[in-house]
Amino acid sequence: MGPILAWLEAMPTSPKCMANARSTRLVWYGLLAATSGVLILAMLPPILPAPLQAVVREGFAPVCHQLPGRSPHFGGVPVALCDRCSGIYVGLVVGVLGTGWGTNLWVVLGAYGRYVLLGALVPLGLDWGGPLLQLWGNGPTSRILTGLLFGSVAASYVTARLLHRKARASGTGGPE
Repeated sequence: MGPILAWLEAMPTSPKCMANARSTRLVWYGLLAATSGVLILAMLPPILPAPLQAVVREGFAPVCHQLPGRSPHFGGVPVALCDRCSGIYVGLVVGVLGTGWGTNLWVVLGAYGRYVLLGALVPLGLDWGGPLLQLWGNGPTSRILTGLLFGSVAASYVTARLLHRKARASGTGGPE
């Protein structure tokens, strides 16, 4: 039996513990809403009037270069993120979703989880560095997929840590 299942079966069913479990779930819902909201906002420019497109794009400019040739387009209008950042932002939503469902991989990995997180940077770094060093080229697909991989692993890792802390702070214990 996995550590999460053991923890859930051993969890007291008192009203206080159930309320604490609800508050932990609310943290997960909040993270899912925040990551989804930011992703949706970044994808809005193609359906917004031109002045609002500029506002949204300007809002994302500090975190993304937004080069039109490296950004997804819908109806001929680029979204507010480049291919790689689009993959990362989709990955953030996927990572939060994946942490909320199923068993907790990060508990099983324990201290080795940080190596998985760092390992998720390797494909992204290779995809970025190869063209920079003129070793190979990359395209939208590789940029989106490497961003998706890193975003989902990073969001899953951070979400699992936050939920674990919330569970422990609220008295439900959380998995060790």
